[in-house]
Amino acid sequence: MKKILINILLFVGFSVAYGFDEGFIWALRVNFNGTVTLPSINASDIDKIGAAYMKGGVGYTMDGEAELGYLFGSEKWFNGMDPSKFSGMSLFVSLGVGNGFAGQVAGNTIDLGNGSGPQTVNMFINVSYAPVISFGVGTKVYLLNSRLALGFHIGGKLIADLSPEYLAYADQEMPGLPEVGEIIVTDFMVKNMNPVMFSMKFMLEYNQPINDRVEVMLGAYTRFNVYSPGYITMPPSLLAQLILVRPNFTLETPLKSYYINSLDFGLTIGLAFKG
Repeated sequence: MKKILINILLFVGFSVAYGFDEGFIWALRVNFNGTVTLPSINASDIDKIGAAYMKGGVGYTMDGEAELGYLFGSEKWFNGMDPSKFSGMSLFVSLGVGNGFAGQVAGNTIDLGNGSGPQTVNMFINVSYAPVISFGVGTKVYLLNSRLALGFHIGGKLIADLSPEYLAYADQEMPGLPEVGEIIVTDFMVKNMNPVMFSMKFMLEYNQPINDRVEVMLGAYTRFNVYSPGYITMPPSLLAQLILVRPNFTLETPLKSYYINSLDFGLTIGLAFKG
């Protein structure tokens, strides 16, 4: 026990002497995300799909990310400022791959034809995408001998899945529901739907040096994604139900006001290497 305690104290003592101060840094990280879908659509477009309102859902995603940046140390680039307070700033680029989630609830008051009269029915659809490719550029402010980093990142996400999986169900008994399957992305969707979403990310990271070349990164972040697909996708079973209410609707009907934004929040863990 005494040996273990001595080794821990030695590790902490040595790690205090280390901290990235200048130069290229590349990193590999894993992000564990909770995500909240925040759909937005105007009254005219929501009427096209036979709904009175639309709400979002909560899901879980995960992605891996590679990052390459350059740290401008405070002593060289910021008039010799004390690195124990302000350690410098970095610029970086990132590229990641993972999965995505979109959860929606569309509701209306309809007559199900079961003799009970008009009822409020909520249709739930959860869609999972894979792969989703993320990319962007950012900056970080390093504090406390580079132990603490505050970052801001702007970029995008590209949905590259041509057969996303879905779970569809309702809070009333409906023909064919619940249902699990794949949404087949047609040639029209490939040519006309927007697959790219814009994202802004805020990060807080703690960096624990292992030696003068390697650090362990632990952090938390939040990311807001703006996405306007231009059209809506749905399982064939839901489309069949929709056409009963809106016979003129097809998957080629444009919905220009339809946004399926989302808010991600999560934890990150990874390794950073000084180049």
